Amino acid sequence: MSSESSKKVPEPRLVTVRKTQGELGIQLCGGNLRGIFVERLEEDSPARGADGLVPGDMILEYGSVSMKNKTVEEAYLEMLKPAETVTFRVQHRLDEFNQVKDTPGDGFYIRALYDRVAETELDLSFKKDDILYVDDTLRNGNFGTWMAWQLDENAQKIQRGQIPSKYMMDQEFYRRHSMTELKDETGSSKTLSAAARRSFFRRKQKHKRSSSKDGKDVIALDAISTDSIPFLDDFVSLAYQRVQKIDCTSPRPVLILGPLVDPVKDMLVKESPEKFSRCMLEVMKASQQAIERGVKDFLFIDYKRRSGHFDVTTVASIKEITDKDCHCLLDIAPHAIERLHSVHIYPIVIFIRYKNAKQIKEQKDPVYLRDKVSQKHSKEQFEIAQKIEQEYSKFFTGIVQGGTFPYICTQIVTIVDQEQSKVLWTPLGSP
Repeated sequence: MSSESSKKVPEPRLVTVRKTQGELGIQLCGGNLRGIFVERLEEDSPARGADGLVPGDMILEYGSVSMKNKTVEEAYLEMLKPAETVTFRVQHRLDEFNQVKDTPGDGFYIRALYDRVAETELDLSFKKDDILYVDDTLRNGNFGTWMAWQLDENAQKIQRGQIPSKYMMDQEFYRRHSMTELKDETGSSKTLSAAARRSFFRRKQKHKRSSSKDGKDVIALDAISTDSIPFLDDFVSLAYQRVQKIDCTSPRPVLILGPLVDPVKDMLVKESPEKFSRCMLEVMKASQQAIERGVKDFLFIDYKRRSGHFDVTTVASIKEITDKDCHCLLDIAPHAIERLHSVHIYPIVIFIRYKNAKQIKEQKDPVYLRDKVSQKHSKEQFEIAQKIEQEYSKFFTGIVQGGTFPYICTQIVTIVDQEQSKVLWTPLGSP
């Protein structure tokens, strides 16, 4: 009984610390996978004392901010923010600390949004849209560098190396472009103050300290300018996007966009009925409000008004086809793609790109396109396709070049097979 009680984890406790000259003198370890731990305290740390922090404390909350799922770098950044007095909510977990202290405690996936060529042997090269796995956000206690693995198409680790951190790259972007306004993805603008434009990684040499750990310099908590941290908190990074791995056990639905998609879908179904099936539209006689309520409740994905009724694409009709181990050929507008994502359906989106309206007009097929395409219709189709590409290209999985219908279908089948076999990555935070 005594050995069991000695292993019992103590109750959480509150530790209030008064900052002196902005310094806390705390070295952290752990990360978003295992929790944030106090690894070491400087000799003159205000957090020392009988009622203070001790190595092995897991930090549950800092002020009003939960440390759950925070990377070790994010925890440091939180503790850099100006405050005279701060309160820690901690729990002493020595066994877990001993497992964590000598190994990286972070772990998350990112999509690179830029190309990078390694400058040293320690660096990692990657291309835009490569998926990386970050396992250390505070390399040897220093800000500005992450350790990451490059992954192959099957999400297997290939090579590990250091990359600039998100904060370093975003600050580099601001400095390089000397921007006063930056538009985020929603189109709203944020004004950068003069303070925010100052280097986030300005080091104050007089506060730089040396640590015996690994024989490397560990930068003290106040060694980084905190001017731009509030700005970065709600900013969409221009360097990396956090992503998550999605397991797709069923065939993914296929949305084909561009001119003359109906004959293409007809050909795919007739040539490969075991592989493709068109999504049946449900005929519904209901009010506009009832249909829109179905969309809002995630029962319907899209609808088309007909005389006296609506043709509706339902979630159930899509799943009915995918459950039969078949790719569902969707008949929805491109703006409905995000509705699919919200119900955990991730379509393969393929755009057919024709060179010009003339190429569309010249399309002929005795079986799948019996009516000749008029000049007016081909011009309209080409202009609509240009708008779709301009507005929705971010959703495109692949682009096929216009040609004969058999040629287009062959390209589509190749893309579908390739995409179905790949690991699917979606932005973290999406449902």
